[in-house]
Parts: sequence; C-alpha cells; structure tokens
Amino acid sequence: MKTKTLVTILLISCAYFVNVSGQNNPAVLKKEKFNIDKTGEDDIGYTQAVKVGNTIYVSGSVGWGKMEDALKLAYDEIDKSLKNYNASFANVVKENLYATALDSVIKYKDIRRNYYKNDFPAATWVEVKRLYDPGLVVEVEVIAVLPEKK
Repeated sequence: MKTKTLVTILLISCAYFVNVSGQNNPAVLKKEKFNIDKTGEDDIGYTQAVKVGNTIYVSGSVGWGKMEDALKLAYDEIDKSLKNYNASFANVVKENLYATALDSVIKYKDIRRNYYKNDFPAATWVEVKRLYDPGLVVEVEVIAVLPEKK
C-alpha cells in the first residue's frame, strides 16, 4: 500500500512540474523586458531592465572616463530605462553603486542629487577593483516600484 501511495504522489508531482513549466501557466512569472542594446546585452547575458508586477529591476548602468562624466552617463541610462515603464527616480527604492574610485564619486555626489531631487532611496556604495569592462569606472543598479493599480 505504501508503494502505491508513493507512486501516486510521484505521478502528481511530475504532472505539476510539467504543467508549471508550460508557457501559458499563470505560475510562470510575467516579465516585461527593456533593452537599450539587445545584441550587446544578449552577448553578455543580461537584460537592461525587467519589470515583474509593479517592480522594475534595472541592471547596472555604466559610465567611463572622468567620474563626473561617467556618473552622468550611468544615471542618464537609468533614466531612459525608468521612462520606458513611465517611471522616474521618484520610484527608485534601492540603489547599488560600484565604483573604481569611490572618493571621486563622493566628490561629485551632487550629480546624483540632481537626478533624485533629494528623494533618496536606500543605497549602498562600494569601491571595486574593476568592473566588467576595464575601461568602466562606475556602475549603478536600481530597483524601482510603481504605484499599485486600483
């Protein structure tokens, strides 16, 4: 009797997992993806931004050259990603910033302030030895939340 029960449980489990992997299954996350450079992103293996529900996950946006210019490049790219979902920096709730020269980021922190308009998210800033491409000096990723639809 125990063997028959175990076999039944295994069959039900297999049927469940086969069903969950189906494309029309509501258990599969609905992801709205946004690409700035799909070919380049596919080559590396990421998507610029992904929206799941009312949450937007923006991949690390990068900058190179002088830190002052690099920060503008990174935050402008984030702005473009957010606008794709009708969002702005006011929707950002978490920011992670990685820089090869953190003192330089601190020196130019007012550039960042201009994007957030003093409505700052939770944030973490970390100095790193290098980023994906050795020419990059800063990478910023954010999570933004859209208001719930009523």
